[in-house]
Amino acid sequence: MIVGDSITAAPGCYKKYLLASLKGNGYTNFEFVGEYTDDCGAGVKHSAVSCATAEQYTQPTFRMPNCAQDKTFPGMSTLVATHTPDLVMIQLGVNDVWGGKSVAAILASYEKLVQQARAQNPKVVLVVAQIHKIAPSCKPGDPVTILAESLVQAVPAWAKGLGTAASPVFTADLWTNSDWSRVEAGDCVHPSDVVGSARMGTNWYNALKGILKRD
Repeated sequence: MIVGDSITAAPGCYKKYLLASLKGNGYTNFEFVGEYTDDCGAGVKHSAVSCATAEQYTQPTFRMPNCAQDKTFPGMSTLVATHTPDLVMIQLGVNDVWGGKSVAAILASYEKLVQQARAQNPKVVLVVAQIHKIAPSCKPGDPVTILAESLVQAVPAWAKGLGTAASPVFTADLWTNSDWSRVEAGDCVHPSDVVGSARMGTNWYNALKGILKRD
């Protein structure tokens, strides 16, 4: 199950590239589960919500003051009870960073999400994304980019400390080879369908191929 924000939900078209890479390399014994149907033509189910933060997902249900004000969305504890995933891909943090949340606060939200997933399945495998490069101002030195990099640098050690033999926590490096320029991310935040999303799909595949088993 994929949990995320607009990078995953809409226009989160990286999922179709990930699906193609998995199937093209012999990974077929899996099923994406989630609340919503992919809007990029690949039919990948997911549980991502545009505008959402990691902190909001720690609640059983949440509403967003800045987007879809008339709707209520299920958080992690509700999602895992409904869909019982064996593996959870967490791609959250962009909106937390953009909103000025500290690295410590974001990691605390990540940890709560892990605990909630484990409460449903003590053997759940988790893969937490080191978010891709963002620069809302489309300029070098954007304070949001600097804060995002601090978060990205903190994630591997955090994941290693939280992982267990029964329920490991892996990371997916979406940061290192990503680019916030308009070529790869049209608004310097959301990956473009062709360049940015394809690269993100490859980066997710590279993280998952060492975890999943081929048929």
